[in-house]
Amino acid sequence: MSRRRFLALSATFAATACSSGPDEVFSPPRTGSSSTTGSTTTTPPTTVGTARTTTPLPTQVPTTTEFTTTTEATTTTTEPATDPDSVELVADPFVFGVASGDPDTSSVVLWTRLADVVGAFADVPDGQIPVRWTFIGSGGQELDGVATTDASVGYSLHVVIPAIEPGNYTFSVGGFRSPVGRAAPINTATSEYRIAAGSCQNYQTGHYAAHRDIAEWVPDLVVWLGDFIYEGGVIGADNPRRVRDHEGAEPLDLVGYRQRYATYLSDPQLQASRAAAPWLSIWDDHEVENDYAGLVSQNEGEDPASFAQRRAQAYQAWWENTPTRLEPPAARASIDEPYVISRGIDVGGLVRISALDGRQFRSPHVSREILDPGPPAEGWDDPDRTMLGEEQEEWIAERFATSTATWNCLANQTVLSDTRLEATGAILNYDQWDGYHPARERLLADAPPNLVAITGDIHLAMVGELGPAGAPVGIEFVNTAIASPPNVDPGLTDVFLALPTVVDANLAERGYTRHTITPDAWTAE
Repeated sequence: MSRRRFLALSATFAATACSSGPDEVFSPPRTGSSSTTGSTTTTPPTTVGTARTTTPLPTQVPTTTEFTTTTEATTTTTEPATDPDSVELVADPFVFGVASGDPDTSSVVLWTRLADVVGAFADVPDGQIPVRWTFIGSGGQELDGVATTDASVGYSLHVVIPAIEPGNYTFSVGGFRSPVGRAAPINTATSEYRIAAGSCQNYQTGHYAAHRDIAEWVPDLVVWLGDFIYEGGVIGADNPRRVRDHEGAEPLDLVGYRQRYATYLSDPQLQASRAAAPWLSIWDDHEVENDYAGLVSQNEGEDPASFAQRRAQAYQAWWENTPTRLEPPAARASIDEPYVISRGIDVGGLVRISALDGRQFRSPHVSREILDPGPPAEGWDDPDRTMLGEEQEEWIAERFATSTATWNCLANQTVLSDTRLEATGAILNYDQWDGYHPARERLLADAPPNLVAITGDIHLAMVGELGPAGAPVGIEFVNTAIASPPNVDPGLTDVFLALPTVVDANLAERGYTRHTITPDAWTAE
């Protein structure tokens, strides 16, 4: 977004700066928020949402917040072909670290990926490889077992363990032991829950100091809001933002995507963040391709069938490298069958978290024009257009309707706040919810009065009002990028703050957001 283009837009509406200081209090009808430098605290209403009758959920979308508890691995935990100690390796296979994820009240997923034939080492034997896992709880619970993996899943392991308390875990095979990770189930009795929200970590344009800080903070949950990898090729050596290189050209198949994840997971600070706490992960666009919509590539004229093959392999690589208990995409009958990643977590009566997929089911963009100050493109208000797809819309409406939690949290990819220009209705970015306004109205019409959205994508930090300006139904905390460069020139901060729903913003700095949630307040730093 060029400075010249954005400044030209400012002539179409009043560029009155919205300053925020310790004494300024933002008080919408349903949710109050006091904004201070770098920190916003929102207080809940005195009542919580009550249940309403909605259409029953389709079976392909998860219908509960708790996952099925099992002691079996997503890969295999049945009779191992060989004892882990007898596997012959010539180098440490745990070069990608460890992770945990998708916790519920009685279990959590443990993850690792062995270096494979397309990774750093070519020393992993063919066939099924047995790997031992061990979990030692803080209160004395001890668990261990053997899971197997093979080349079909990129030598990844997803082991669901029946943990009832926080603890440490490791993997071992062939005389090598993994780094130590921390995992924990959901504590329903907690009165404080801490979330680290991260997104957008282009490996080439920044280092991962934010991940080091996440690891040192040790949150209860890391919510990843998309763009874990970037699919682009190597940027030019003369690019001033370049600090290190991807390993090669843009990935187009499973081998390429596996190698791209290997590059990202080689970073020790990212490994530390993944080992420090359970993760709840969703994707955005760069896990496949920039700004794709459903089966429509950003490359004009690309065959949807060809893009479907690429997308399916990108989804498989995402699963292999994500600590999730979802079944692998390769288990579907065909690539035409949706791969549902929307899922939720309940933290007792404190907060209900609902993680969305805003890429796979969205309608094609009506325009790819950026920063056009004129009237919106034809078709922008078509009520048949969707961001989430009909079944996911029904799923989130059901979760809103049945929630009795103090807080309801949407983990969401793209900016939900209305940032259209008042004077012309201009849509500055059709990839955001502005480009799917009827779908946004449907979503917010079902919103409970204690809604907080946490969002990634745009590479800046922002507090926004959800719903009509002056009559919001919730608050959005937009997460800045871990390492990706700014999308909006920081010199345009005053212009950006003049947008009616924007409460405050930081366009200059990279990092992440710390969310501390109590029955009395939601504080974002």
